[in-house]
Amino acid sequence: MRKSIWALMALVSTSALAGEYVKPNGLLTLQPRHDGAEFSINAAYDASGVCNMEGNAEPIPPNKKQRNRWVFDDQSSQCMAVFSENMDRTINVTTKGCEAYCGMSAIGAMDGLYKNK
Repeated sequence: MRKSIWALMALVSTSALAGEYVKPNGLLTLQPRHDGAEFSINAAYDASGVCNMEGNAEPIPPNKKQRNRWVFDDQSSQCMAVFSENMDRTINVTTKGCEAYCGMSAIGAMDGLYKNK
């Protein structure tokens, strides 16, 4: 019985928190699931360009200083996004080849550190 309680507590303490995360000119909504994470990103670069992307990201092993990590690989383009949940519950987003979601004036606008809202 005690082992079951400890296992449940460990699972709860390592699972990602669902919710909204923000950075200057950006909003990330993240909903972790048992098979990955559903996400939506809306970001802007100054007032000239806007990025919108949503989908389901697959879980991948986290690095040492991360709680969780997911990858989104758009099969219809070269877009790849990595979502890394840090120990302090912030989410670092890194994208590559996602110009189709943004337009040329907003490339890189989705990247950065998002904090829990």
